[in-house]
Amino acid sequence: MRKSKTGSLKQQYSRAEPVKNRVIRLARELKERTKELRCMYAISEVCERRGISLEEMLQGIVELLPASFQYPELACARLVSHAGVFRTAGFLQTRYRQRAPLIVNGRRAGALEVCYLRKSQHGAGALFLNAERKMLYTIAERLGKVIELKNAERELKTAHKKLQSLLRSVENSREEERRRIAHELHDELGHALMAIKIDLRGLRGSLPDDEVISDKTRKMDSVIDTTIRNLRRIAWELRPILLDEFGLQAAISALAKDFEGRYGIRCAVRICARAGQLEKPVALTLYRVVQELLTNVARHAMATKVSLALNSAGAGLALIFRDNGKGIPESAVSGKKTLGLLGIRERLYGCGGTLSIQGRRNRGTCVSISIPLRAAKEAK
Repeated sequence: MRKSKTGSLKQQYSRAEPVKNRVIRLARELKERTKELRCMYAISEVCERRGISLEEMLQGIVELLPASFQYPELACARLVSHAGVFRTAGFLQTRYRQRAPLIVNGRRAGALEVCYLRKSQHGAGALFLNAERKMLYTIAERLGKVIELKNAERELKTAHKKLQSLLRSVENSREEERRRIAHELHDELGHALMAIKIDLRGLRGSLPDDEVISDKTRKMDSVIDTTIRNLRRIAWELRPILLDEFGLQAAISALAKDFEGRYGIRCAVRICARAGQLEKPVALTLYRVVQELLTNVARHAMATKVSLALNSAGAGLALIFRDNGKGIPESAVSGKKTLGLLGIRERLYGCGGTLSIQGRRNRGTCVSISIPLRAAKEAK
């Protein structure tokens, strides 16, 4: 009887032994898969981190790899790419290694490899599991895509900076040409017209006392005066002297006063003291933007009142321009035929500024502009 019980227990134990070994194996595999998933998740976090450079990202990924392999205390990793060589501390290339190619834009651009410093004494199986090999190839493939995106992003930033530099150069050349033309109008034509005016007055005294002749000379004198005023206005619009001599606040205030006198539209101006710290190119950009906005109001808005406020806003300046006119339609905001708005966007883009326009039917238009002082200094 005892022998039969003993035999029964042995049979049960012999059946339980494979089950126990299977549970241990599955638990070990689950542990390994968990490490791999944690590694993949950590790599995703590194790739999605904002403001990180390509070099920092690649180094961070390399440092995450050893912990995901079955013998992390013996593992080390290295990435060889066009961006450089990135490795864990104490990396040593040995014969116990697993390597995956790095493909960027369809071409081999390096390799990602994990090495064991020596063979582990704890396991008789393969050093690298099939799942680990697949993971390494998956990571290498994803790195290739990330490097492509980072390279494209870097090229886009470079193109963006070149475009800004080109726009600033074009705008500076345009303003220099305006300054030259304004100088010639004021000095050459202005002096010539004044000389004609003086000669006409001298000629009037030597002419016979004839009513018809006197009337014609008076009209000629009036035409010359009007031409001189228009010449001064054109020269002022081409190059505002007040901006160079007294700063942005004085120049915009004079522009608003002239706008009121010419169109009968009230114009309230409020400019913070910080505007005086702007470099001349940026101050000139804001002046031209305000000039264009006032011109648009006079031509299209059918407004009776305009307000303009230039205030500090964090690390930059914010310009809020409002009118009480009919409101700009959405088609005009996004349209490509509105040359005035295109010119404003072009100027602001050159100095890193942004533009926002909101129009409400019969309730006016609000234009919001921001310029970072960092970009303002770069536009110097």
